[in-house]
Amino acid sequence: MDIKKIFKKGENKTKSDKHYLSGKEVREIAKANSKEMRRLEKEKNRKRPESEYVTSMRDDGNILEIEDLHSYFFTDQGVVKAVNGVSFDIPLNSTVGVVGESGCGKSVTSMSVMRLLQGPTGQIVNGAIRFKANDFKRDKNGEPIPVYEKDENGDIIYDKVLDKDGNVKTDKDGKPLLKPRQKKDSAGLGVYEKEEKVFDIAKTPIHEMYRIRGRQMAMVFQEPMTSLNPVFTIGNQLDEVTLLHIPGADKASAKARSLQMLEMVGIAMPDRVYASYPHELSGGMRQRVMIAMALAGEPRLIIADEPTTALDVTIQAQILELFNDLKTRINGSILLITHDLGVIAEMADYVVVMYAGRIIEKGTAMEIFHNPLHPYTQGLQKSKPTMKSSENELFNIPGNVPNPINMPDNCYFKERCSKCVKKCSGDYPEMIQVSPTHFVACHLYGKEN
Repeated sequence: MDIKKIFKKGENKTKSDKHYLSGKEVREIAKANSKEMRRLEKEKNRKRPESEYVTSMRDDGNILEIEDLHSYFFTDQGVVKAVNGVSFDIPLNSTVGVVGESGCGKSVTSMSVMRLLQGPTGQIVNGAIRFKANDFKRDKNGEPIPVYEKDENGDIIYDKVLDKDGNVKTDKDGKPLLKPRQKKDSAGLGVYEKEEKVFDIAKTPIHEMYRIRGRQMAMVFQEPMTSLNPVFTIGNQLDEVTLLHIPGADKASAKARSLQMLEMVGIAMPDRVYASYPHELSGGMRQRVMIAMALAGEPRLIIADEPTTALDVTIQAQILELFNDLKTRINGSILLITHDLGVIAEMADYVVVMYAGRIIEKGTAMEIFHNPLHPYTQGLQKSKPTMKSSENELFNIPGNVPNPINMPDNCYFKERCSKCVKKCSGDYPEMIQVSPTHFVACHLYGKEN
């Protein structure tokens, strides 16, 4: 079914009543939405062979590639196109910042990558999300393959099998039973063989996402108090990640791993914090716990959705410094979502500017901050106060982000743009490449210019 035709009501209405729907129109929209939601939910939960959702990267240097992503919400008023054709890459060992006003689709993009959109109303309708995971290599029975210790000659080292009382087990001939000695990491957890595998997250079944989400990719949310369970200790919640995602983990090794993660994020007394409840910690400590929880599964991608918004300035600086340090430790990448351009300037290698569910400009941090091309990007930078500013009033972009239901075919920023030209009333502008890494979607930079 063509999603664009689901909600076309209101186009023939007069100016006075175009924002109102009749009962008949609401029922028609609900019927069409219900049909489409059932189809998408069935497809999302369908059992499918691995060959349908395992793919390859367009560029092997990327860890995540988002291509033409469409994430919609089906409501009684129509289809909310929260993410409407977004495409960008996250290179390995880099930080990509996504900026824009509230309601531009930043958080929905991150939720789509994690497959956390609230169904059945929220759905990924179209597009690809290719993610390079470092998955466990599995045998023919689907079990992870352990890595065994070897001696100087390259032979596997075997240990005697002991019973509960510590006595050596023997076979029927009286010979001691032996088992290969598995390698252990610093927390005492078994080491398993791994292989790189590329998943198309948009097509991956939900039951497979449970294996990827939390281990291969993790998310740090804006408000840690609403993300942590108030009735469980920090230790219980940290241990759960290890017990769920690391094969062969027990309570002792999970605790050792949790304490190790708390130390890594700069918590001075990890034993005390491990036994504490969330309400006993400050906001900065809770955010550090959330970062430790994200790191417990050794992810390759950390998605930080406005992680410093609820913190004071001093703690913000500490958390940002921690993220910079962690990027090299995990040998992965960070997707940083924020509305604070100061945070982006300090943290990001690449910047993606979103407006009304679309990308209007993207490039390196140097290009976006020193050579902003789109009027919206220029307006965002002007609205940030600086010490050198001589203006009495802070600049603000006039108007608001348009309603994402039934968007026009022309430029979405047209009604708010001070540099609007006649061509802006035509088709939506194409993404123009200005330099090898700098792209902008604006009629001021057409191919003829």
